[in-house]
Amino acid sequence: MDRSFLSDQAVVIASRQFVCARLATYEDSEESKLLKNLASTRSGELENSVFAILGPDGSTKLVRPGRSMRMGFRDASAFAKALDGIAAKFPGVKDATGKSLPLAANVPVALTVASADSLPLVILPKDADQATVDAVAKLAWSPEWVGRLQYARTREAKDLQGVKKLPDDAVKDILVVMPDEFAQGGEVRATLKAGQSDTWGQTLLAALAGYSIQVKSMRDHIPEGKRKGVFYEPANPVTDPQELRARERNRPAKP
Repeated sequence: MDRSFLSDQAVVIASRQFVCARLATYEDSEESKLLKNLASTRSGELENSVFAILGPDGSTKLVRPGRSMRMGFRDASAFAKALDGIAAKFPGVKDATGKSLPLAANVPVALTVASADSLPLVILPKDADQATVDAVAKLAWSPEWVGRLQYARTREAKDLQGVKKLPDDAVKDILVVMPDEFAQGGEVRATLKAGQSDTWGQTLLAALAGYSIQVKSMRDHIPEGKRKGVFYEPANPVTDPQELRARERNRPAKP
């Protein structure tokens, strides 16, 4: 994430006038196809990051797509101002309700994203009913918790491999997991009981008391991962030439 832009408070406020989608470049074939079609690259292939702002039809390009917002905006202030200007042209429905839950594609991807952002991960059971999903969505978009948690849904028990302190009925509970440094697993910090959403806020506050976001730096994080033999393999082949070279430089040596 480009913290110099996306963590700026003015940008955060302006972005809430938009539907924001964070696509996993090499984790979903359809998403990869969309990203490749949005921005031209020197290699002609999908490269690691793509930034675009689209109209309500999902296809009209409102700014020139590129590798990041840095390619089109001088700084975070200019970006926030541009977002406000675009939003004024598309005011949307002011009383819209029923925001959907922003689920990651699967638990491994969610763990990776949560670990990268140093955020807790809320994992719903695969058979969670719609009332439970709606209740978690309401929590996700509440002023107290918006942007503070990641979300995923289990498919089977193996999704939770590497997660410590699992309750006896882990695949039936809503789990609050603190991911480990390299998204190899994590630790359950709390469970949220379905049908008891009025207690979730206090449960989360108690579970996460004292936790602070740990900002990772590539200078330290990549060498430490190499030392520990950790290497992330996405679902689809990496096509960014520069990233491919970097991955080979940092691939752990075979034992």
